[in-house]
Amino acid sequence: MAEVDTRTLPRPGIGTYFIGSHWRLLLVEMMRVLLNLRWILIGFLSLAALGAALAPAFAWLSKTTVQRIELGEIDPFALLPEFMPIFLAIILGLVLADFGESILSKLLETRLIIVMQRSYLERHQQGNVSQDVAHMLFGSDVAKKGFQVIYKDIWTIITVTTSVLLWQLSLGAQWVPFLIFSMFPTIYFVWYFGHRISHTSLHILDTQSSIAETTVRRDQSSLYGHQERYYLAVLRLHILKWLAENASDLVLWASFGLLALLAMWFGLGPSLRDISLAELTALAINLKLLSKPLGNVGRVYTRWQEAYPALMRSLLPQMQQEKKSK
Repeated sequence: MAEVDTRTLPRPGIGTYFIGSHWRLLLVEMMRVLLNLRWILIGFLSLAALGAALAPAFAWLSKTTVQRIELGEIDPFALLPEFMPIFLAIILGLVLADFGESILSKLLETRLIIVMQRSYLERHQQGNVSQDVAHMLFGSDVAKKGFQVIYKDIWTIITVTTSVLLWQLSLGAQWVPFLIFSMFPTIYFVWYFGHRISHTSLHILDTQSSIAETTVRRDQSSLYGHQERYYLAVLRLHILKWLAENASDLVLWASFGLLALLAMWFGLGPSLRDISLAELTALAINLKLLSKPLGNVGRVYTRWQEAYPALMRSLLPQMQQEKKSK
């Protein structure tokens, strides 16, 4: 298994604060970590790309099958010997890709938690015991989610979205503009919740430190108060995440439907009379496939905002302290 020597990661000094913004420095530090884990990462991304490439094949298979049936020349059961091997091959490829991706994903996640723990200890020479314990047991796991945004979520969104749009070009190119423009309201919708999620996540990290501190002192009344604040903060965080993540699916479908209806109303898009059953079947499947990565836009954004304070605490603690002092 690849080892990451956190001592080789540069510790930013005061002068580096003026070279670009803080998030750029954070991304540089994160890319250094991922580079040290490159072989696990390459294997994971390869299997993720294979699964994304195979998934839209069901739309092509469905359209071809329905077209053959619409011709009225072939008994549906007579198509089984022709299409069943293709169907089983697609299923087998997806299962194998999903299994391998799941194993490598877990290995990568565990290694990232270890790296965040080691990095934190290396960069906090004068430690606060309660914060150290809280970050080792809780904060490092939260920081891991920020890496998942880079190597897992964004890659999945790009590959699946591109694959779906390419398949749709071959199945019904006239719908591609509607699929593309329906993405923008979804992306804009989740942007609103970012700052609130990040602020709440930082509050949860600080509350965990307070819980650890009062536990050591056996201060029961203060401990209970911090636990209740943690409880309310987690509730607030998940409400904000639910709004950003789940409502985005509804926004996507509503945006697509509204755009399509407006285009038909003004005569800019295809009429319902011109849409065959085969095209409608393929479009529904592709829109469902597209809703998954675009729905994940909300999940990606909330995951990054949730992980951001923990990432700063692990990789750029000096900068986080300077921000707090302002």
